[in-house]
Amino acid sequence: CIRDRSTGGPKTKMQTSSAKFLAFRFLPGQDIYLEIESVIKKYNISAGFIATVVGSLTKLNLRLANTFNCLQKEGHFEIVSLVGTLSPQGVHLHMCVSDSTGATYGGHLKPGNILYTTGEVVIGILNDYDFMSCLLYTSDAADEEDSVDL
Repeated sequence: CIRDRSTGGPKTKMQTSSAKFLAFRFLPGQDIYLEIESVIKKYNISAGFIATVVGSLTKLNLRLANTFNCLQKEGHFEIVSLVGTLSPQGVHLHMCVSDSTGATYGGHLKPGNILYTTGEVVIGILNDYDFMSCLLYTSDAADEEDSVDL
């Protein structure tokens, strides 16, 4: 659910919003999930999204689709993609990484993804909206645990 700040009600039709962007460089050894959560709190982000991410990991922790199981690996991984939405109620982030053989792994980003060299993150903030409480998933029990209120 998205609240339109100009009307105070739910966003019911396609509208545009201006946005501002924040850019961060997280350091080796930091947990990218926890760092993104800290940015939300520090900058009071009420309707954000991941614009782009470049970086690498030594520890990987992703919750796999339609299950409570997590894929946990250690090694060297390039972040191929990290996308999602951000709000004070939480994050809904999906990440895909590749290893030295080109094998890729993807799923819901969880705490425990430790940066290797860097994590360069650009976050967009929608100026005209707030992501509000509503359940994103109703048919996937595993995702209900990770549902983000938007």
